[in-house]
Formats: sequence, structure tokens, C-alpha cells
Amino acid sequence: MCFKEVMIVKIFRMTVLLFCAILLAATRGNSKNMMDGETQSQNDVTITYLQNDGVLISDGTHKVLIDAIFNFASGWINLNAAEAAKIINAQAPYDDIDLVLITHNHGDHYSPGAVNTHLSNNANTKLIAPPPVAANFSGTQIVNINPARGQSQALTVNGIEVEVLHLRHFDAFGNDFSGVQNFGYLVKIGGKNILHLGDVDMTVQNFQNFGLAQKDIDFALIPTFNAPAHFMTSHRDALNSQIQPANIIALHLLSGSITSIRQQVNSLYPGATIFTTPLQSVTITVTSVSNEEQRPERFSLGQNYPNPFNPTTTIEYELPLDSQVMLQIYNLLGQRIRTLLNQSQSAGMHSVVWEGRNDLGQTVSSGIYIYKIQVGSFTETHKMVFLQ
Repeated sequence: MCFKEVMIVKIFRMTVLLFCAILLAATRGNSKNMMDGETQSQNDVTITYLQNDGVLISDGTHKVLIDAIFNFASGWINLNAAEAAKIINAQAPYDDIDLVLITHNHGDHYSPGAVNTHLSNNANTKLIAPPPVAANFSGTQIVNINPARGQSQALTVNGIEVEVLHLRHFDAFGNDFSGVQNFGYLVKIGGKNILHLGDVDMTVQNFQNFGLAQKDIDFALIPTFNAPAHFMTSHRDALNSQIQPANIIALHLLSGSITSIRQQVNSLYPGATIFTTPLQSVTITVTSVSNEEQRPERFSLGQNYPNPFNPTTTIEYELPLDSQVMLQIYNLLGQRIRTLLNQSQSAGMHSVVWEGRNDLGQTVSSGIYIYKIQVGSFTETHKMVFLQ
């Protein structure tokens, strides 16, 4: 085909997609609105992946950095130099950080000089870390804390509730890390409970003292780099029995083994979010109604918005009862390409964001996709259009 013919075909394809999107939008109900007179509260919590097991957690008011301030760690997933410099120098969006949390004293989780620079550029930031890490710093920004192994300590710092858990570090690469002080952090932010476990040894014995299953963990961030050591069914069973998180986020992947590790994570933790690329993020909004009488009256799935979309879209749904929810995305051939949710959720209005990626973390091609919710015997589907 000549160049002119190729352009005509491309324009025709885009016109068809846009036409489909207009038709879909015309059938979209006003799923975002509650009944007249009802009040609601809404908090977005975004977890942004930075590097290795480092994340930024924000609810629009508070910001927390965990294991994110270091220059470079060979073998792990790293930020580009310019973005890493923003973190170190406390430049937007890494300014006004309320808390810097460091899990343990290993160089792939923090760099003393980098952390010192960040703290000096952000005078209101507080730092919590195990004593061997905290010993590298001084001043009023340091919060000294030292719970015994198997114990925890709760505190509120800069308006954020944090529970610090002293957990055993796993052994890896033939090394005995049992002497390493590894802190896990349960951060309560934006009405959500985010649990970052550091380099935790995922066993029942390591978790059983903390009563985490009764603390409604919304996200558990777990290390998944040392295949097969981190992919034992006993680890999954310990996580599910002792923590029971609503969502699992897998991070701390070896940069040279991403494909194989992703496959194992998908097999052991279906529906888990897998962070493999810096600046990936996940956002979940839970809208709670003011009282029992204002719960949704029926199960429903709303039309996504925006639609068409690029790069992200929001899908809303309503649950009249506490329920086990499955939300999946299919292509027009009926092939499942992404499991967004597979978890127990409370009654109310919920939403989840899809960033246009499949279960392998790959950006999907432009086209029409079907998303389906299943709650017990209830199912509902809608179509949406992704445009690159």
C-alpha cells in the first residue's frame, strides 16, 4: 500500500474507535452520583513505585517515602538519575514529605548521604529506622525507636499513625540475615492501612504476634525477588492466614528476572499488582456513605470514565453487602488480559483504576475491551475504549 492508503486506513480505524466510544458514553448512567440528600466521604490513596522496594504513599494531604532514597543498587530496578536526584534533593513531588521510613541496614534500601541530603532540604520531615540505620543520622528529625523482635510500637508522627513491627529478615543468596533488624511499617493514611514488610521472612511464626489479620490491611507490600525462595505455598498461606490483605503489591524484583518472577507471582498471588517499572502506581478510592440506610440497594457496575482513555481510567461499582469481588478485563476475543481485583470488600461505593496494562505489565494495544464484575451469582459487563 502507498503512504496515502496507509494513512486512510489508520484514520478509518481511529474514527471507528471514536464512534464506538461515543455510543458507549451515550449509554453510560450517572453511576458517579448518589441519591439526592446523601453525604459521602472520599479519599484517594496512591502508591507510586520508585525503585527496588521503594515507594511513595500519598493521600493528597500526607506523603510517606519508604526505602526510596538511594543513588543506585546494582541488580535491582532503579530510577533514572534525574528522578532519583529529585528524591534526594526533596524536589516536587518529593517535597513536603511527612515521613521517611527505612526498613533495614542494606545499601539497596537507602544511602546515608542521600538521606541526609533529603532531610536537610526538608526540615519538617521525620525519619524512622532501625537503630543500625538511625545511627547514621542525628538531630530532631530522627525518631528513635527500638521494639524487640516479635514486638511492635505504635506512634503518631506528623499526623500519620504508624505501627513499627520488628520482623525477622529472610535468608537469601546463601547468606544468614537473621541478625539484621528488619522493620515493617503499618501506615494509616487516607483511611487506608498500608503494610510495607521490608525484607520479611514470610512465616507464620514471624507474623503471629502482631494480630495483623484483625487490622483490615488494605495493601500488603511484599518482597518477591529471590525465586524460588519467595514463592513457596507456605509463604502464601502465612500471608493469607496471618495478614489477610485486601490487596497484594509485589516489589523488590531482580531486574534480570522480571519475566519469570512475574509468572510466579501471578501463579501464587492471582490479582496481585506487580511493580516492575519506576513510577508505576496504583490508586483505589473507597467512598463510604453516611449511614446504614444509605448503602447501595443493589450490586451494580458503572461505565468507566474517562472513555475513551489514555493512560488510565476509573471503574466504579456498588456493593450492598460485604462481598468477595472479582473484576477482570477481556479483549474482544474473550481472552482475559487482566485481573484487577479478587478480594473481599466492604459494602459501599468503590472504584479502581486501570492503567491500560495486562497481567504481564505490558501496555495493551488500542481497541475495545470488556470489563466484568462477578460477586457471587451477580455478574455485569461493560465495554471501554483504550486509545494510544
